[in-house]
Amino acid sequence: MLSVAESAERLGVSPARVRALIKAGQLPACKSGRAWVLREEDVLERVAVHPRAGRPSAASRFARGSAHREPTEAGAPHGLYRECRALFSHVPTAAMMAQAQSQEEAAFYMAVSDFFLQQRQAQLVKEGVF
Repeated sequence: MLSVAESAERLGVSPARVRALIKAGQLPACKSGRAWVLREEDVLERVAVHPRAGRPSAASRFARGSAHREPTEAGAPHGLYRECRALFSHVPTAAMMAQAQSQEEAAFYMAVSDFFLQQRQAQLVKEGVF
């Protein structure tokens, strides 16, 4: 779960813009006491579907579907990281696991997902949530 401020930082917009998106129903959120909280998956999906205005960077073009490009393109390794983070920042779905073509592929999905889960957990511990 992310706060409005954390969501704004990830989206590259102001907290007021995040609240406006919530009010307009364009970004799912729920109240926790007096504060809005957003699912990290919803924020990452918004980033993927609604890129920022202006010319996209090479890394963001890679992350939005040019995975078939040669990895020699400038920024490609960073794009791979961002794409993996967007796809695996949550537990892989049953459908994703069923589509795995081998046990090794399924284990890879779980390992990458576990990595990002541990990163998020460490961040929450650092913030004093746990």
